[in-house]
Amino acid sequence: MTNTLVCDIVTPESFLFNGKARLVSAPAGEGDIGLMYQCSPLMSTLRRGVIRIKNEDESEVTSFATDGGYLEVDGRKVIILASRAINLEEISKEDCMQSIAANEAHLAQLEEGSPAKAYAQSEISWENYLLTLI
Repeated sequence: MTNTLVCDIVTPESFLFNGKARLVSAPAGEGDIGLMYQCSPLMSTLRRGVIRIKNEDESEVTSFATDGGYLEVDGRKVIILASRAINLEEISKEDCMQSIAANEAHLAQLEEGSPAKAYAQSEISWENYLLTLI
């Protein structure tokens, strides 16, 4: 089909998604947006939320949790540079709970004001957010 966008989702760790999409919805900095073929060019920040990609024959939706980043669309291609993202199908309650417990144990050993403490708190916040999506 020609009325589709090419969509890429990239994180610092991996290339998460590359495919054609009829519709891409994303948590833009100023509110959720929907992007379709030949939409107006746009650059935006992303906030924590869910990116949804409806495939070209509209039979399937793939969803990714994101913790922010940037989005650019030119009417034919959407590029999402996410600070972190994960396919919602890959999230498990057990993994989230284990990660939270490990980070809380690590957090208890850190000194106040330590950059590592802020990182551990950020990880706990992210895992708790993922739990809300399960």
